[in-house]
Amino acid sequence: MKQYKWSIFVGGVALIAVATFLVSGQADRALADEEGGLGDKIAGTYLAVTENGAQVMQISQDGNLTFTHSIQFTNSGVLGESFSDTLGSWKKTGQREITAGTVDLGFQNGSVFLGVGAATYVIKFDQKFQTGTETCQGRIFPPGVDPFQPGAIPIANSEFTCTGEFHRIPIAGKNDHE
Repeated sequence: MKQYKWSIFVGGVALIAVATFLVSGQADRALADEEGGLGDKIAGTYLAVTENGAQVMQISQDGNLTFTHSIQFTNSGVLGESFSDTLGSWKKTGQREITAGTVDLGFQNGSVFLGVGAATYVIKFDQKFQTGTETCQGRIFPPGVDPFQPGAIPIANSEFTCTGEFHRIPIAGKNDHE
């Protein structure tokens, strides 16, 4: 009987500790800590410049990102057509690495909906989080096809890959992102 009372006491103390942890908001901070720390370091705007154009990448601390491509309105997309900004969500997949799932909208002749481009980006950052190197793989799915449904069939020959090196746009008066 004495052991039973001791078990109830220990269980009660554990329950109070867990309740205090949850109510105080510590649970949210503990769960967000892993991504939150990296999110603080990578959040910002980055630019990739090539001979043929440029890309802007915006990474938010909360797990969202956006790409804007200089070619997206020039009928130079994967199928020779135009496409929208690329929007997505990222998660931490390494010490200085994120993986993002993204989508954009493709248009034939600039106005007829062609389908949804879906891609996976992997972005690795240097030690000071000033440079991000990207790789991506994706496909375009026709109207009416959700690219995230099992068995979704993409448009034939719409597969694409990409690589790029992005440099953080400096904050006025600040040389280093800590």
